[in-house]
Amino acid sequence: MEEDLNTIDRIVCSIQEDIYESSGEVEYFNISLHTNGFVQMITFCDIVLWSSEDDERRYYEEETTMEFLESFLRRKLREELKKLSRIRI
Repeated sequence: MEEDLNTIDRIVCSIQEDIYESSGEVEYFNISLHTNGFVQMITFCDIVLWSSEDDERRYYEEETTMEFLESFLRRKLREELKKLSRIRI
């Protein structure tokens, strides 16, 4: 399943809105879409969550489908936030 750029942008905007609202409207936690016209990459705080070149979404053989991109990004973001939450200063 290959999403077009508009769909990817919509997904990123939806997640960014959730981040903004759940963080108490902190504006520097950004999920971003980057593209060079060939490769798309989604990052959060400079952490690559997804790249069209190295798509790590789950593949379901029974249905011959891949995990939805939004579900994947939300799962990856939760994993990265969990890692970040262990930082103690």
